[in-house]
Amino acid sequence: MPKQIIVIGTLDTKGQEIAFVRDLIANRGHQPVVIDSGIQGEPAIEAAISRHEVAAAAETSIEELLAAGDKNNAISTMARGLASISARLHAEGKLDGVIALGGVQGTVIGTAAMRALPVGVPKVMVSTVANGQATFGPFVGTKDITIMHSVADILGLNIITRQILAEAAGAVVGMTELALGPQTTDRPTVAMTMAGVTTSCVMRARELFEAWGYEVIAFHCNGIGAKAMEELADAGQLQGILDLSPHDIGGYLRGGLMQASPDRLEAVSRQGLPIVFVPGGIDFILYGPLQSIAPEMLERRYVVHNPIHTHVRANQAEMRDAGRFVAERLSQTAGPATIMIPGRGFSQLNIKGGPLYDPEADQGFIEGLTAASARRLAIAELDMHINEPAFAEAVSTELRSLMEA
Repeated sequence: MPKQIIVIGTLDTKGQEIAFVRDLIANRGHQPVVIDSGIQGEPAIEAAISRHEVAAAAETSIEELLAAGDKNNAISTMARGLASISARLHAEGKLDGVIALGGVQGTVIGTAAMRALPVGVPKVMVSTVANGQATFGPFVGTKDITIMHSVADILGLNIITRQILAEAAGAVVGMTELALGPQTTDRPTVAMTMAGVTTSCVMRARELFEAWGYEVIAFHCNGIGAKAMEELADAGQLQGILDLSPHDIGGYLRGGLMQASPDRLEAVSRQGLPIVFVPGGIDFILYGPLQSIAPEMLERRYVVHNPIHTHVRANQAEMRDAGRFVAERLSQTAGPATIMIPGRGFSQLNIKGGPLYDPEADQGFIEGLTAASARRLAIAELDMHINEPAFAEAVSTELRSLMEA
């Protein structure tokens, strides 16, 4: 069955390239829907949805944008209009996938449309800035956006751009043809946070919940993972949370690489979801390569995790701040919450004899919990390491009890 794939780009500067991608999609038996995100020059090809329609979807007009002479406002306005159109087309069943081409501005606009779509809708962005010199977070957000580096600038068709654009068209067509559609489950859904240093615990917990008949979704502790998890919580798609690896909270408080969003744990509290919180991975700060770290931080215990990441031990004061943060957020919850602390270490390297073992510093987390207002919270310290099977079994059983109650 033919799929409807929207193709986004500025038709005044990228018309030839957009036409090339459009025709490749059509030749595969699908229906391309070209949307013009340009503002200034004349479109080189005809659009199915014009720039004027995009501007109108943002409650303005191209003429008003040009008269204002504010490039940044024009970009954000067209991005807003495209996001609105994309969401509407998907809701009407007229959008099965999306591909966009562009430089910085085109990437900002194209990915805004993609972020307005749910996870599972194929999304491909061909971008001049999809490389190691650029930050991808603002483009991708919490969605499943594939970004492909254009290698050469998107300015005409040549031996490089033809190949890259053909690969991108093939990618979005293949994704669309294989897309499973909206996923549903009749099982209650549990979300977990995980990290490499807590994997053993997470894997055992997953085994248990799946054996009990639950759907399990794991999210990496990279900051965005927890944000995506809490968006699902706000959307009513989760029945419980096992926050086993909230390393991103420590990153947020201490300026590490993988930081939580400022509203971490607020959605959970707002929705009153049953939660068991474990301070896994909150005991170290993730920095970049060793040579990039301030000398005073290297006076602490640290481990070179890989060529681009270094784990630096959090001190007692920092652990106290993390405990206070967690208590203040979770004490606001409308639902049941238990904080369970592995007394023999919070992560793989934080174990007796390990390079980041420091029980005195870990005690700071408990001090922070008890110092802050922690009403409605149950706090339990277990004489186990986080990665012991018995600990995973204890926290899983606790969350199951909270959910069933």
